[in-house]
Amino acid sequence: MENIDKKARSSGLETREIQAGRYIFREGESGDLAFIVTEGVVEITRKVNGEEVVLGEVPKGGLFGEMALLNDKPRMASAYAQDEVKLLVISRAQMAKKMSVADPFHRALIEVLSNHVRSVVDKLGDEGVPVS
Repeated sequence: MENIDKKARSSGLETREIQAGRYIFREGESGDLAFIVTEGVVEITRKVNGEEVVLGEVPKGGLFGEMALLNDKPRMASAYAQDEVKLLVISRAQMAKKMSVADPFHRALIEVLSNHVRSVVDKLGDEGVPVS
């Protein structure tokens, strides 16, 4: 994972530090950024029947927030800093640039899979089923 920090510095990606207990983004917000965790752990949550349900954790090296960039739809979950976290920031423009040079088959596959994930999560959430 140390390679992530080195590559980030050389690529010019923006970094952010988030204090423990703070939200990075909330479910339903528009999303223009995705993130890679370089330190700490991020908790992903979603409201189900009015209660916050933990969907999972994103450890060092993990990516989150990408669904809003891939689908151009509101955030389908919230991201919360369990402890102090350091993040690399990936903008919509950076994601679009990477996707534009990807193989067309891979682009189509990513689009189909991300739409399926969003559809399943939305359906299960609407039915009150925790998605974890």
